[in-house]
Order: sequence, then C-alpha cells, then structure tokens
Amino acid sequence: MFVIISLLLIGFATAIDLYSITTGAIRNNTLSASSNQAELTNGEDSSDNETSLEESENTASVTATNTNRNTDTKTARERIKAAIAARNKEKFFCGKSTFGECQTDADCITAGCSNSVCQGVNEEPTITTCEWKECYDSTQYKINCICIKNKCLWSRLTETQIKKIIKKENRINATARVWECPTECTCAGSTIKCQLASGREMTIIAGNSGNVIVQVKGENMSTNVILYKSNGKLYGVFRNNETKVVRMLPDQVKERIKERIKARLHNENITLNEDGEYEYQAEKTARLFFVFPVRMVVRAEIDAETGEVIKVSKPKWWAFLARDEKETVLGESCGTVTSGENDNCCKNKGYDVWNAEKNECDFSE
Repeated sequence: MFVIISLLLIGFATAIDLYSITTGAIRNNTLSASSNQAELTNGEDSSDNETSLEESENTASVTATNTNRNTDTKTARERIKAAIAARNKEKFFCGKSTFGECQTDADCITAGCSNSVCQGVNEEPTITTCEWKECYDSTQYKINCICIKNKCLWSRLTETQIKKIIKKENRINATARVWECPTECTCAGSTIKCQLASGREMTIIAGNSGNVIVQVKGENMSTNVILYKSNGKLYGVFRNNETKVVRMLPDQVKERIKERIKARLHNENITLNEDGEYEYQAEKTARLFFVFPVRMVVRAEIDAETGEVIKVSKPKWWAFLARDEKETVLGESCGTVTSGENDNCCKNKGYDVWNAEKNECDFSE
C-alpha cells in the first residue's frame, strides 16, 4: 500500500514538474520569437519603425494596465486577509500590562495613545502608536487596570475577589494529605473529586513531573498551573501571577474542536499552559485519494477563560487529495434543538447561554 501511495505521489509531483517545464519552454519560445521580431524591425525603414513603435507603446500600455489591475486585485486580497485577521484578533482584549509596582489600585493608570497599557503611576509614561482597535476597549471586555499582588495589570477579578479565591483551603493539590482536601471536595488517596456549579463532577489526580490531570466527563487535560476551586468554579494562577477563571474544561475543549474540524479524531492530548490557553493536539482520520486511510495531525489553541478558538493548524499541502472521515457529535450544536431550548442545551454542557451570533454555546460574564 505504501508503495502504491508513493507511486501516486511521485506521479503527481512529476506532472507538476512537466507542467513547469512545458510552461518554461513556451515562455522561452515566446521570448525568442519576440527577439527575432525585434531584429526584423531594426532592418525595416523608418516609417515601419514608427508604426512598430506605436504598436509597442499600445501593447506596453495594455500590459501596464493589466499589471496594475493584477496588483490592485492582489492588494485587495491582502487587505481582506488583514481585515479578517484583525477581526479575529479583536475577539480578545489586546491591551498590555507593565506589571509596575503598586500598593493600591490608585497607583495604577492607563497609558498610551489609546489607553491600552496598564502601568504604575511612578513609571515613565508608555508611548504607543496612535491607533484605535476595538480590542483596546476595556469596558467592553469588562476588564480593569488594577493593583494585584503589588503589580499593575489588566484583570477581570479584583484583588478582594482573588484573596477570597487564593486560599490554602481552596488549593487543588493531588499529593496533599486528607485533611488538606479543598473545601466542597472529597479526597481519597491522590484523587480529588469536586462538584462544579454546572452540576458536573471534576476529578483531579497526580500526574507525572509534578503536574496534575483534570478529568471531566471522561476527558483529560494536564497542567503544571496551580489550581484553585472556589464557589463551584476552577481558577488558575498563570504567568506573572495573574489569576483567571478556567471556564472552558477538557470535555468542552474536545467538543469545540470537533465542531470546528468535523472529523474523526484520535490520540488527543490537551494541556493547559501558563498563558491560560489550552494546547490541543490530535490526529484526524482521512482517506487519501478517497481510498487509502491516513492520519493527519491537528493542533489548536483555545482561551481557557473565554472559550474562543485562537487558532487551528493549517492542513498539509496534499490535504486536498484526502477526504476526512466524518464523525457525528451527539448534540453537536445547540442551535439545532427546539426553538427556545438553546440555553438549556448549552447549560447541560456546562456553558451559560447560546450565542446566536457566534452560533455556539458561550459563557456569560
């Protein structure tokens, strides 16, 4: 089978090479003919030269017009791509934090031409380019420039809220002793079970290299991030000691990727990194030339707080020669249920509401 696939691919590559060679030959013949025509023109009288010159100028004008048109088309495409990329990026707040020293929220100010930077009042003013992006709107994203653990940063949680969350009795530690079990959880050996506000159960066990494995509805994710459980929600302390709520859990990560990829996935691996993003990797099953089974690697990144899919890896160059093996996800979209039951459908999956604009289940603030 491998030999057959190799021969088919070699044949395809050979066809491309032949096409390139043929195209090159035609181009060379055309250039040669043009050169011969130029030599003949040089041998003609002046009137013929003038006529030939006018024809050349007209041809050059048409060529220039076509070139400009092609350039304009290319520029338009690039602008559309840039606009789409910018729109996708602006789904997330894109302000920056300097993590300047502070004692209270009053010691933190916004800076930059668009107030997109959160810095300490005693720091040198931050200078930025004067442009406005929707993702700079802190009000829209319900985020504030405040003092957290003596550092100025953008945060959805206040320091008071964080102090209530980041307590020893709330910390999830799979290697802790029984009497150190997190509040509202049950512990047995190195296994911790906690009920979430959504009614689902979360199981935490000790993993390798000091990490923990979080399991919800049979789906696992591993992380080295310090986790806390408070009021039925999971929180993590991420890079620069920033505390965020982990709304998206492993079962939801898998479901969201399947909704996006719409293919049968195997060997899934989900990791929550220090930036508060899930790193997802799996293999999807496809059939090369609609006959030969192959597996292609799929990678994606998802924001653990908002549930937004940040990016999905591009398919291989030969992917157009393969057809994915589809897999129907039970209750894949809450948009197809009985009208008026969308929100309930999403709540059963651990979300808050159905977002008709994004056509997917979503979290409310």
